[in-house]
Amino acid sequence: MPKVLVVDDDTFILEGIKRVAGRSFEIDVANNGHEALHMLMDEGPYAAVVSDMSMWGMSGIEFLEMARSVAPMTTRVIMSGYADQDALSASINRASVFRFLNKPFSRKEFFDCLTDSVAAFQSAFDSQPRSANPVMDQKWIQTELEQVDFDRDFSVRYQPRVVSDSGALYGVEALVRWTHPKWGSISPMDFIPVAEKTSAIRELTSWVLGKACQTWSDWRHQSDLDVAMSVNLSPVLFSDPGLVPMVWNTITRSGMDPSKLELEITEGLDVNQYNLLHEKIAGLKSLGVSMSIDDFGTGFASMSYLQSLDVDCIKIDRSLVTNAPDNDKDCSILRAVRNLGQQLVSGTKSL
Repeated sequence: MPKVLVVDDDTFILEGIKRVAGRSFEIDVANNGHEALHMLMDEGPYAAVVSDMSMWGMSGIEFLEMARSVAPMTTRVIMSGYADQDALSASINRASVFRFLNKPFSRKEFFDCLTDSVAAFQSAFDSQPRSANPVMDQKWIQTELEQVDFDRDFSVRYQPRVVSDSGALYGVEALVRWTHPKWGSISPMDFIPVAEKTSAIRELTSWVLGKACQTWSDWRHQSDLDVAMSVNLSPVLFSDPGLVPMVWNTITRSGMDPSKLELEITEGLDVNQYNLLHEKIAGLKSLGVSMSIDDFGTGFASMSYLQSLDVDCIKIDRSLVTNAPDNDKDCSILRAVRNLGQQLVSGTKSL
């Protein structure tokens, strides 16, 4: 689904938009312009960004003007309960907005606006010359990965994981980001598949794991913060004989408590290679780390994963969770997936 970012300091409006448009678009939300700018850089590309004009701290026009520089191809839409000629002129001249939405607007008006905005983004994307943006070229990405300076061009962001009932922090997930010195932010969806075809994926994983483990140790000693740290493992690495030693050496060097490290695997693993998978997972768990299945429920391999792999946690895919609070059918599916996990995976600690 097309990704759309909606920015408003009114939580009620954000929840309403997610509920109404969440089935047709992948809706992310932000409460202010500063948060939204980080999301545009770290979570993009977004097909469209919709911002309220009047927000605390940074106005919608100021935000969209900066968004124009950060994500120039993303279509920009501004919404407001009022609009004078000066505001309209500023929206067009400073932020180059695609459309202006007058509040209150109907569901059809909002859907039509998002549909047109996504189409405008796709048209701009398709018409962009390859030579103008080599980031879209896999050979270019491969060449850049072969000579990249990880410490200079890559960073690790930590996404909080909270208890849904209380909002208490219980862990973070390490997410890798690449900021090219010339071409700016490059999406993981673009560079991870390329890295997996070469040895770059091992080097990248080793670097991310090292950063994450060292960060955990720094937090523990400097701030007495004792939370779980999750790191993604590419399915490609399960055929690497050096995977278990690499993880152990990283933990040892950083001084991290291995029981606080959670390694996430995805449905890209070939469950038919049971002996190999069982051996690698057993080897990793012998280090004291925990294992989880990420984005569970997105593929037909899900049941095989539950039956075959000794994991501690199942992370249910966002598509099964987003609309569950407001949709009885989605809630029933989510409940069934949860029950399957608890029944088929002996010793599963969490879902």
